[in-house]
Amino acid sequence: MSATGSLPIRKRRTQAERSAETKRRLLDATIDCIVERGYARTTTTEIVKRVGLTRGAQLHHFVDRDTLLLAAVDHLFERGLKGFARAFSKRRMQEDENDAAVELSWEAFGSRFGIAWLEMLVASRGDRRLADSVRTVGGRFNRRLLEFGSSFSSLPLDEFALSQSFEVALMLGLLVMKIGATEKEYEAGSRAILELLKEFIHSLAKDPGLLRRVLEKTKRQARKGAR
Repeated sequence: MSATGSLPIRKRRTQAERSAETKRRLLDATIDCIVERGYARTTTTEIVKRVGLTRGAQLHHFVDRDTLLLAAVDHLFERGLKGFARAFSKRRMQEDENDAAVELSWEAFGSRFGIAWLEMLVASRGDRRLADSVRTVGGRFNRRLLEFGSSFSSLPLDEFALSQSFEVALMLGLLVMKIGATEKEYEAGSRAILELLKEFIHSLAKDPGLLRRVLEKTKRQARKGAR
């Protein structure tokens, strides 16, 4: 074969690239396990089996099971933020940006990330060590969401933080609602609640002082309770 017809030389991956790929595969397999099997039935044995790795290879990247599970949820969270940003920037120009934000948020939160995070939250109730780790990761989630979401909003930071907390609490509630409902009930109920959320967000334009009043009322109640 002539030099011009020869196959291109395949570039050999570096150790860092191979390590990053192994870590990504572990994280993806972990999320699959949490979503399919739940927290209690997600084991490192099952995870490494799915990836085709040894237990030693897993320990090289993650020292224990809970560290791996939380890292996987964190990995999915960051991927979701990037996906939201891409989709939001490509939304139809005639589409209301607040409606689009609700739909994209639910697209991310109502799927693998939300299910996995809910599993970790519930599991942490009876495990103090896991609870400490979940609080740390949850605090980082809240800060990243606030930093990310506020870049799309003209609201003061504390008001946006309140509206964001409301939306996250509502979407977690929708995931819990799914447990005790039929698929048809859940689809109808969740759709109605998401439309109600959109209407609430639109109502803020008609009553821009609402969030501030709620914040001030909460402060007064806190001061009264501290006496």
